[in-house]
Amino acid sequence: MKLNELLGDPSWLFDLGFPIQSIIEPRSVMKPEQLEWELGDEFRVPPLSSLSGEPRFADVSLAWSDAGLFIHTTVQTKGAKVSNALSQSLFFTFYLDTRWSPGVHRGTNYCHRFEFFLNRPPTTQLVRGHGELSTIQRARDFPTAIHPTDIAVGTLKREFGYEIKAFLKADTLTGFEPREFQEIGVFYVINDVLLGSQCMARTRQSPFFEDPSQWCRGKLIQPIA
Repeated sequence: MKLNELLGDPSWLFDLGFPIQSIIEPRSVMKPEQLEWELGDEFRVPPLSSLSGEPRFADVSLAWSDAGLFIHTTVQTKGAKVSNALSQSLFFTFYLDTRWSPGVHRGTNYCHRFEFFLNRPPTTQLVRGHGELSTIQRARDFPTAIHPTDIAVGTLKREFGYEIKAFLKADTLTGFEPREFQEIGVFYVINDVLLGSQCMARTRQSPFFEDPSQWCRGKLIQPIA
């Protein structure tokens, strides 16, 4: 009998964590809200979903700076064709705990749930999407409200498929103090009408949607002075 047949999900055996590298360019130079930056291979999140045998069609990269958090996703469409307007729809849910707390099973004021509503991009020009801060089920406290105009998110067409870029401003994230609190909780779910759903880790049976202890730990690597 295989391990996944015995346990249901082998990822329960592991403390799922990874480093998140910093971007050191000044905010005044980068203008991160314009989403013109690129994240290289050193920022890529490990394929944690492979532990659970879950399908993968996207690679996600994360980076941070004093300006905020950068999210860069590449999606392989594998020749899938768009046949109707519904197939244009993309949904990206991003969970963030600005102060990693593995023993806490209900959302706190540091726990954020972002919903990104996007369209499959028709050209290589950036297509802006809509982002909003949503409620986490069973949360005992909530972060400060964020206006959708303070969430930068968009898509771009590429030969392999498309990219999703998002930037979350530091001064809108409750408790985000990367120089002092260097461990954060992270989780994501990507839904593409044609390709299906991809979780960051574990399986869809995990209560990640209401339990921050199910999220993965990100270590914010401090820049070398």
